[in-house]
Amino acid sequence: MVPSQDITEEQYFEIVDQFISQANEYSKRFPHGRISGALLFAAARYNAFNWVNRSLLLDQSLEEAVRLFRTEYENMFRHNVQTMMPPKS
Repeated sequence: MVPSQDITEEQYFEIVDQFISQANEYSKRFPHGRISGALLFAAARYNAFNWVNRSLLLDQSLEEAVRLFRTEYENMFRHNVQTMMPPKS
């Protein structure tokens, strides 16, 4: 997902890093799978709240929103895996 124009790319990734740092702290006390699930649930809840209370894209259906979020997540997940995997020899 491309950062919005109202914050800089640096600010965007500062927020991302803060979420990851908090998740890493929780991972010291709880299983990684539960932290991952909690992050996904929190993102879904936050995004659902913002979608329901949106002031733009009022004609967007729930199915359109779901497709958008699904596609964005898949793209972000694939990009992050690719950056973490060692190059194939």
